[in-house]
Amino acid sequence: MLEFRSSLPAYKEKDAILSAISQNQVVIVSGETGCGKTTQIPQFVLESEIESIRGDMCSIICTQPRRISVMAVSERVAAERGELLGETVGYKVRLEGVKGRDTHLLFCTTGILLRRLLVDRNLKGITHVIVDEIHERGMNEDFLLIVLKDLLPRRPELRLILMSATLDAELFSSYFDGAPLVHIPGFTYPVRTHFLENILEMSGYRLTPDNQIDDYGQERTWKMNKQAPRKRKSQIASAVEDTLRAADFQEFSPETQESLSCWNPDCIGFNFIEYILCHICENERPGAVLVFMTGWDD
Repeated sequence: MLEFRSSLPAYKEKDAILSAISQNQVVIVSGETGCGKTTQIPQFVLESEIESIRGDMCSIICTQPRRISVMAVSERVAAERGELLGETVGYKVRLEGVKGRDTHLLFCTTGILLRRLLVDRNLKGITHVIVDEIHERGMNEDFLLIVLKDLLPRRPELRLILMSATLDAELFSSYFDGAPLVHIPGFTYPVRTHFLENILEMSGYRLTPDNQIDDYGQERTWKMNKQAPRKRKSQIASAVEDTLRAADFQEFSPETQESLSCWNPDCIGFNFIEYILCHICENERPGAVLVFMTGWDD
């Protein structure tokens, strides 16, 4: 596990990150997805405090925007440290949590930290706050940054680390009065982007006007009405249609071109997603698959 950690790009920037944190109250770290910032930086801080004989006084809160991220990251960090959840590393989400007396690194949702700030405006006992995924710019995340900025003058010893997966971190640097930026360069693995037309061509899946209406145990008529074209199309759907009209797909097979002409951007396309997942499992090398779905309102 230590060998894997040392191979991550974040590990190579460990000294620069810790130096910036020790010399500044606010530090902004940017790094591409997969560089290891989410799992490694909280550990760097904890290990540094332990080495400085401040481990007993150290209390780190690390926020994630979603509860599934909180649980997954906390489990991973605990595993990397050779521990069970609830020892040094714990987590807290709404109505659920794992934490012990020796927990010094707590992962939680943004909402959990905001609720704590309601009853403890000064975050008594907390030495470090790490806010991950700040580039998502959700309402809770933006409000949390406002509250934390107001807190910093009252807690000069508190350290705030903001982490972003994009290079627009300069926006947050200016908001926090020129806070220093540390960038973690590079990927640990190659990333290839495949668009809809590429996936249709590779998989052989054929879109039709009918197979984009999904039937998962609900009445088909209800689904038809629910997913019928809207009178006022969304800006995204309109942009997609404009792009399709302007695009030249001559390098693709006639079947793929026909599928693209049938594609309905108003449908989520669970059938297509299911087919692609099966295709990946049957034809690609073993590994994990992460699917980002639309929200409940969509």
